[in-house]
Amino acid sequence: MAQNASPNDEGGIKDIVVTARKTAETLSEAPVAVSVVTSEKINELGLTSIDDFAKQSTGISFSQAFGRSTDRPVIRGQSNVLAGVQAGVETGAAYFVDGVYYQGDIQGFDPQSIERVEVIKGPQSALYGRNTYAGAINYITKDPSKDLTVSARGRVAEHDEYEFSGSVSGQIVPDVFGFRAGGRFYKYGGEYTNQLTGKKVGNEKTTSAYLTLQLEPSSDIKWRTRVNWQHDEDGPLAIFLQGAADNNCKPGYRSARYRTASPFVPLAPAVLTSTNTNQFFCGVIQPQPNNVRLNTDPLLINPTLGVRDGTAFDGIENKQVLVTSILDWDLGGSGWVLHASGGWRKNYNYFGTDSDHSDGFAYFAGTAASTLNTEPAFANTNRDEQKDVSAELRISSPEDKPIRAMIGGFYYKQNFQTTDITFASGKTGLALGTDLSQYASVENKAIFGMIEWDITNALSITAELRHAKETKTLIDRASAASIFCAGEAGRAALFGFAGTCRPAGSFSGTDPRITVNYTTPGGTLIYAVLATGRKPGGFNGTAGVTAETQYPGSQFVNYLPEKSKGGELGVKFDALDRRLRVNVTGFYNELTDYQLTTAIPNPAGTGAVTSIVSNAGKAQTKGLELEITAAPAENLLLNIGLSYVDAKFTEGCDADEFILNSGGLRPNFDTRNPTAAGKPLCDISRRKLPLGSPFIFNGSVSWSKEIGSNGMEFFANSNFSYEDSKYVQVDNLAKTGDAFLLNARLGIKTERFTFAVFGRNLTNEDSIPLATRWFDLRYGAGTTGLPPAASVTFDGRPAQIETGTPRGFFATLRKGRTFGVEASVNF
Repeated sequence: MAQNASPNDEGGIKDIVVTARKTAETLSEAPVAVSVVTSEKINELGLTSIDDFAKQSTGISFSQAFGRSTDRPVIRGQSNVLAGVQAGVETGAAYFVDGVYYQGDIQGFDPQSIERVEVIKGPQSALYGRNTYAGAINYITKDPSKDLTVSARGRVAEHDEYEFSGSVSGQIVPDVFGFRAGGRFYKYGGEYTNQLTGKKVGNEKTTSAYLTLQLEPSSDIKWRTRVNWQHDEDGPLAIFLQGAADNNCKPGYRSARYRTASPFVPLAPAVLTSTNTNQFFCGVIQPQPNNVRLNTDPLLINPTLGVRDGTAFDGIENKQVLVTSILDWDLGGSGWVLHASGGWRKNYNYFGTDSDHSDGFAYFAGTAASTLNTEPAFANTNRDEQKDVSAELRISSPEDKPIRAMIGGFYYKQNFQTTDITFASGKTGLALGTDLSQYASVENKAIFGMIEWDITNALSITAELRHAKETKTLIDRASAASIFCAGEAGRAALFGFAGTCRPAGSFSGTDPRITVNYTTPGGTLIYAVLATGRKPGGFNGTAGVTAETQYPGSQFVNYLPEKSKGGELGVKFDALDRRLRVNVTGFYNELTDYQLTTAIPNPAGTGAVTSIVSNAGKAQTKGLELEITAAPAENLLLNIGLSYVDAKFTEGCDADEFILNSGGLRPNFDTRNPTAAGKPLCDISRRKLPLGSPFIFNGSVSWSKEIGSNGMEFFANSNFSYEDSKYVQVDNLAKTGDAFLLNARLGIKTERFTFAVFGRNLTNEDSIPLATRWFDLRYGAGTTGLPPAASVTFDGRPAQIETGTPRGFFATLRKGRTFGVEASVNF
């Protein structure tokens, strides 16, 4: 929730200082929609990660679709089903650590090192920049303390869960040079079993340490540097496949009924058969905890293949070093403040999963002998290396003047490479430039500024503006015959590319944000915001090259940034002697150049259809957010949050939608400009955007009472979250189901010691967090029962039957009811 502080000494609700607008101001006075989770709330409720923080905020939905990897936060419904899984499509909601841009997953971040988390909602591109067209999530870490303090915390819970963390903080030179150092060990043993191996899945482990140094040689200068090291070691994901046999709607050719073994692909046998002609599943996907069947260890596959392992690496291992440094210098005490911040991050990621998510085991080429010691199809094992550097420099005028201004510049550079992990290579992976390897870079340069004018003591107007240019390069080798190169001519030889390397992708744009705020004589803040935002474009790679070959003169290699434009109207006020605090926000956004999967047919009407990402859609989001904090009695605090969002497409033609509605035909038209006959079958206008919940309701209650005369208190608290069912695809057919989570804690505490017992997910909610439509390989690589190809037409023209593998859905299992104990000490 936005307000999560306990009542103050006078009985009112404490003010919370935020930096959502890159200046310090109280949450009640900030004319921006921001939810805040403080360190006090993190400790009080036992929150551990962004998954928990989102469930105590409004306007944000977060789902652990891929364990602790591939984060896809959805703010105000602005989602994209392609984000993180296809062609470099990004989420549109970015992370920051102490205001420094952070491009990566953040679920393993030490919660005890956090001072507060700010979820800033609405387009933030003008002030925060890259990839914040839906909002920004800023982790602010703790400063060194003025006095020497030592803290330690331990937790033990069911399913072999252990967490131990500690920190020491103080002054090396009093009031001049301070430090904070800490570390954390976390382990979770998993609660679901791989039915093929008998081993637990979903297990997690994190070891991390950090050091913060803060230098204040005078009252005008503050320089803070933080170094964070983190090592995550997670096991295979707790994922099951709801197979094609369970499909119950949209009959057609891309179904299990028309699939069989192929004599040309003998190592992809049909281990299942079905008479089910349905291509899709309509309704709520139910959890299947006893259907986790992953080929992650050597197993007897069949008499032909014998005993084989399905993956050369299992699980997710992440090694990261993050350095941030921030300087604030009040120039000569004049009030003109120079702010310089920078970040450096190096991350190694090792990822391995049986990504058909079933007991299927297939090779699409080769013989039993030639495929020995080779991973089967859909074994997704790779090693990634990512290096980021960012810098921001800005200067701000004195804050005590009626007209204030700020101007700055921003630079970000990322180098990324991925290589394949095989049985022969081990975890180190193959060399860069071999098959299934890639090298990419991102460079973002921007200038930005802000001017704020207090027209009167009660009325202010703020204008922000950012102009940014982003350059992307990519060289990607799927095989010797399929290599894409853009802006990486210097690595062409390494990758075996002999053609002409295309220019780097270049995307530029300008985003404004205007805020008008008025404070009534009674202290009520009323504000209005108009803003635009954008999230990055990218490359379609070799698929885009193929499409351009089919349609000379067309531009399919790049897709453009997705843009948002809209506004919000908000009201914030305190009442009842500051025992009641209310924030209400209404918003509306229009999304253009929405990134969708687009089908590009062969112009001759034969051959394969090329699928690419294009800016073929439009959408809108509108909704309401309500946050209430109340302190109705001494030592009692209530928080309530309510979010409603209506996020829907207003324009768009989706290739998969056509396949489903046509009975299994591929589009024989360009879905960016559908024919009159094709449009009704591919139209997704009025469909809800997937991955986000239309309705979210959450809150918490905390109560304490002093027992005895030595300052000891008994406390009890509870928090809950309810999320409406989420659609998992743009077709709005398959859903996750509603989710209601209830947690509770009770215990005793003194000034230095706390002991608590807790329960998480007390209702044992088991609805899936999210699902993805996926291939079911178990029905073979051939087709059966199809009509003659020459007889298939659509709209009076030849059409092709979609003969791709039938699909089911894979989904992650939610952690169940868990009880545990926790203790902490501070001195």
